[in-house]
Amino acid sequence: MINKELLMKYGAELVCYEKDDFVFEEGMPAEFFYQIVSGQIKLNTFEKDDKEFIYSIRTRRQSFGEPTLFLGVDYLCNAIAMEKSFLYVLPSEAFFLMLKENHHISLKVHKSVSHRLYFKGIMLPDITTQDSERRVMTLLNYLKANWASEVNETKLFTVDLTRQQIGDMTGLRVETVIRTIKKLKSDNKLRIIKGKIVL
Repeated sequence: MINKELLMKYGAELVCYEKDDFVFEEGMPAEFFYQIVSGQIKLNTFEKDDKEFIYSIRTRRQSFGEPTLFLGVDYLCNAIAMEKSFLYVLPSEAFFLMLKENHHISLKVHKSVSHRLYFKGIMLPDITTQDSERRVMTLLNYLKANWASEVNETKLFTVDLTRQQIGDMTGLRVETVIRTIKKLKSDNKLRIIKGKIVL
């Protein structure tokens, strides 16, 4: 996370997005760097039959949209607020100037982007497998490894996703996700507490 003082120094503005607001849409030119102060943002696309595919869900202290800034291409997906969210929004020119003048920040940003590429590398083989348990557990274990530290959870990690969102992130039907989670619970690979998945 880039500290707010530095972001503000380079001209970032704190912007509020209400639930279901689009931060950006697929096909728009990439013009800003975004960092989440509070709330959640999903990166998704919609197929012709309105089926949603979620690439990732970004949460507090995380950023998104950098790869398109670096490449100078249009967004390949949408960014939509899942709840009321506050974001620091920094124009691309100022973002690149900040990276140029603050090499330690540049390394931080590249590390963050590398983590996301690593996630895609982990998920790609499992998305193509027919093994729904493997798909779901790969996603849940990745989220635990990367989100638990963000929310200071060291022992138990509560997955803050709906069954539908898990399906949208793994390419599985929600009914399959529900059956798979029940099976994983019976195999003691996860717990269900108050309807939430806990690892």
